Amino acid sequence: MRIALYYPWVYLRSGVERMILELVSRSRHDWTIFTSHYYPDQTYPEFRQMNIVELSRVSVSRGYAAVGCAAVTILRQKIEIDGFDSLVVSSEGLGDFITFRNHEVPVICYCHTPLKVIHDPFVCRRYLNENPRMKAPFYLFSKTFRFFDHLAWKNYHYVFCNSQEVRRRIIKANLAPPEKVEVLHPGLDSSRMKPSGNYENYFVVVGRIKWWKNLELAIEAFREFKIQYPEFEDFQLRIVGLVEAGSEEYLLKLREMAGDRGDVIFQRDPLEEELFAVYRSSYGMLLPSLNEDWGITPLEAMAFGKPVIAVDQGGPTESIIDGETGFLVAPEPSAFAEAMARLARDPGLTRRLGEAGAEHVQKYDWSYFVDRFDSYLDSLH
Repeated sequence: MRIALYYPWVYLRSGVERMILELVSRSRHDWTIFTSHYYPDQTYPEFRQMNIVELSRVSVSRGYAAVGCAAVTILRQKIEIDGFDSLVVSSEGLGDFITFRNHEVPVICYCHTPLKVIHDPFVCRRYLNENPRMKAPFYLFSKTFRFFDHLAWKNYHYVFCNSQEVRRRIIKANLAPPEKVEVLHPGLDSSRMKPSGNYENYFVVVGRIKWWKNLELAIEAFREFKIQYPEFEDFQLRIVGLVEAGSEEYLLKLREMAGDRGDVIFQRDPLEEELFAVYRSSYGMLLPSLNEDWGITPLEAMAFGKPVIAVDQGGPTESIIDGETGFLVAPEPSAFAEAMARLARDPGLTRRLGEAGAEHVQKYDWSYFVDRFDSYLDSLH
């Protein structure tokens, strides 16, 4: 079978691009990737070996005008779909609009989240609290976007999504009926990620450095950890992740929060092997996001044998077993600090949780994800 896949922006080394890579490279079908913004130098190099077609370019900016222009461009875009058996849309919001002119074949959605700033109540609330003067434009944008997005979703034959959290958002927004929405967790290549048995005295935060990742909580929690538990003065916090052009100001804010203390270290735009090296030697991972959609990074940390401390909300509640592979805690600095102290004072507990996590994530190997996707595509014909 020949499958077309559309994702608006192939330009980062993020979980979405990784999912596309693994699906296309492992599938038994023949895939062509269509995108409206391809930057091969910034994304995974493996994309250079794939069949990629760049369509009319759209901006990666998140301003209202840029998003509006991108939406119109995608809505009007016609893909040469002749000869393809299905179209798969990798969607975070705007990708849905490609269905308006391209639904002659069955269209399947893989939804990472409906547009986050609208459908994630935590992100929406924070955006409006920090931008009170934007309430009127946001209301207008939200109403307009919801109208067209509902029309776009009518073109989906079936919907996979990455977590129960995202499935709840889809159903709550009435984008698709429950019987058409299936949770299919993305995974990881566990053969490349093995516990090292090395636990150096630093906690790590891994992921894109974006405002909705709530990285302030990690810095505040680490500061409280060092104040409340001075016996762990040699511990560090390392914040490791990709910084997009629009996030430079946010990174500066985080650096100012950290001040001149030398125990909070930023490592931006790591290569994959650099990231793996950070995981291998870390003591544990912090995940401060208030309502993570799913979260590939906690799976990676567990695969390397590291316990994860995460907010007890959203996707991490589906992948982390509280008290067995890590801790799910309230989104408060004191709760994170206490969990860090539990691990720091008990290396045996840290090792046991890490070993349990490494065993637990084996069920998220990419082979299960790809087999289910391929089986569904086979059922269409």
